[in-house]
Amino acid sequence: MFKPFHYVEPKTLEEAIQVLSELGTKAKVLAGGTDLLVMMKRKVIYPEYIVCIKNIRELNYIKFDEESGFKIGALSTHSEIADSSIIRSKFDLLATACKKVGTPQIRNMGTIGGNICQAGPSQDTIPSLLALNAKLKLVGSGGERVIPIDRFFIAPFETVLEGKELLTEIQIPTPPLQSGGCYKWITKKSMVDETLVGVAVYIVADSFAEICGEIRIGLSSVAPTPFRARKAEEYLRGKKIDLLLLEQVAKVVSEETKPRSLADYRRKMTGVLLKRAVEESWEKIHRTVR
Repeated sequence: MFKPFHYVEPKTLEEAIQVLSELGTKAKVLAGGTDLLVMMKRKVIYPEYIVCIKNIRELNYIKFDEESGFKIGALSTHSEIADSSIIRSKFDLLATACKKVGTPQIRNMGTIGGNICQAGPSQDTIPSLLALNAKLKLVGSGGERVIPIDRFFIAPFETVLEGKELLTEIQIPTPPLQSGGCYKWITKKSMVDETLVGVAVYIVADSFAEICGEIRIGLSSVAPTPFRARKAEEYLRGKKIDLLLLEQVAKVVSEETKPRSLADYRRKMTGVLLKRAVEESWEKIHRTVR
């Protein structure tokens, strides 16, 4: 049984912001509910007010044009993103990550905005968004701001999001030519099949598809928060991908991790998954230029 609470269902973004401004820390936002309701059942949190935003249609969309890139509404579900033909064709690593989340029922209910704001160390969508250089649009009573996703997380389950703000949109730049990426993970065998290690890679090759011109690596479940493996990125940037280089960068990335449990195994598997992700991403790029 839940502890009694007040239920509020604003119909517009403007109304939702006003309600949150008035209620402050007394309120919790309900989008898909796949995390919030579990925490309430487990008596982890006891909100006085539940502000349900899931029916605000202006926050559910997937848009793309070459100039401004992708814009994904925070209420887009994992299933909608995983099934989007434009996401699958341009950024299949994000579609893969959304397809991995939970069960079909969870993917049909859970939203990408909720997954990001939960800010758990092992959230599946975040490594791909880190690798894709995504930005987050936050809207509150004081206006709006757009920040890089790698500046959003400050501690496990804690973000820079203020009590009077909502995450409304995820922005991803248009993919350059001769680029590709993928998401790799291994799962902890538990009741919820939590991700034990998650690695997302996105590579932009040079004009001849011989050199790794740009690379971004997003990691989850190997540190208190998801993060960019910048030392490993720097090690690969500007170099030709070969087996020796991948063996070396596996050691570099393992040293960037800060696991709190199963540390040796998580470090080793981070290197293994990074090698596989780079190889697969590089192969995808080569297939497009053949």
